[in-house]
Amino acid sequence: MADIRPFRGWRYNPTRIQDLSQVITQPYDKISNELQQEYVARHPNNFVHLILPAAPSPYTYSATTFKLWSSQLTLVRDPQPAIYVLHQDFEVAGQRKTRKSFIAAIRADEFEKGTVLPHERTLSKPKADRLNMLSTTRLDYEQIFMLYDDPSGTVERTLIPTGEPQMQATDDYGVVQKVWAITDWAKLAAVRKALADKVMLIADGHHRYETALNFRQEMERAGKVPDDAALRFKSTAFVNIADPGLVILPTHRLLYGLGNLKWDDVLARIADWFEVKPISDSDIDAQMHWAGSHVFALHTRKGKTWLLRLTDNSMLEQLVKDHSADYRDLDVVILHTLLIEQVFGVKPADIEEHVAYERDLAATLAKVDSSKFQAALIMNPTRADQVQKVAAHGERMPQKSTDFYPKFVSGLVFMDIGDGEKLK
Repeated sequence: MADIRPFRGWRYNPTRIQDLSQVITQPYDKISNELQQEYVARHPNNFVHLILPAAPSPYTYSATTFKLWSSQLTLVRDPQPAIYVLHQDFEVAGQRKTRKSFIAAIRADEFEKGTVLPHERTLSKPKADRLNMLSTTRLDYEQIFMLYDDPSGTVERTLIPTGEPQMQATDDYGVVQKVWAITDWAKLAAVRKALADKVMLIADGHHRYETALNFRQEMERAGKVPDDAALRFKSTAFVNIADPGLVILPTHRLLYGLGNLKWDDVLARIADWFEVKPISDSDIDAQMHWAGSHVFALHTRKGKTWLLRLTDNSMLEQLVKDHSADYRDLDVVILHTLLIEQVFGVKPADIEEHVAYERDLAATLAKVDSSKFQAALIMNPTRADQVQKVAAHGERMPQKSTDFYPKFVSGLVFMDIGDGEKLK
């Protein structure tokens, strides 16, 4: 049973911070060293000082900075628990879209309970970093991205905002964020009831969800934790899987360090399982879009691109026999199993030594054309229904299988999980 609750959010004081665009950031794990320094220079109260401080003792620095900013009323806390409706206006592939979501807290249950399902594997180092931050600050700074299934749109109708948004900001990619705080208890209760029997799917933020679990378990070992303690919950941005603004972008693969490749031999090996057809570089988008499922493109240098259409999946069924048919149907699994592992000979344990990732197609081609990489494997995006099916089997996709766009920015609203904090 999904337990969704409103919370009293911390946010920037609009009388102190007139332009919220100057202080919001991308999620901590998307902030490069260069972007971190850009945020530091952008505004003295930029949220990066809390989530990713450039300081010798970053966790202590974050906690101290929060106390300072809250005492100065740069950060203020809402007087009532709320669900925060968030609309993100953006452009992708020349189309304007709006992704509608809401921010609330969800009880962080173990995956075995079946209420929240993951779809990607996680690494230990990022979880240790975020656990140190959470333990030191007792503040849940950033939301994770969760999908729920509501084809009739009941929740969205309940949370239709009125009036001007209480918060508005534009992020680094031109995405406009609009936020309304909903405090009407009848509406909040209706949302909780509508979602109580839903199975939630983590779209993005697996490390942060598992960190919330680890922190709660750590606190339980240290003593009794009330059932309604805020630390039992994780602040989350929820999106209906049927929302027309839900966009998943592909993440292309760049190959390097593979020695002296003889492309005639490589193409001959690929032809064991794929139809291979030369295409022009400028035609990749159109060909990938219209060619159907299980189609890839191989780009080796300027003017050298081939469309690859899967024609024989018998080897795939042998190599991935311990997984479901839905898992084997994923383009990312086909690409890694047949192309990266079988054709190019890269073992899963050596992926980080030979494979890099790039979302933008033009940038992908340019990196190969400049000889920085030996080749690129171009993909179509994973569909949301595929993510849902694989997660329902209890299976996790390879990393970089999905790239939900846009990201949920940090710095709009966050949750206190300190001692004595409870959610009703």
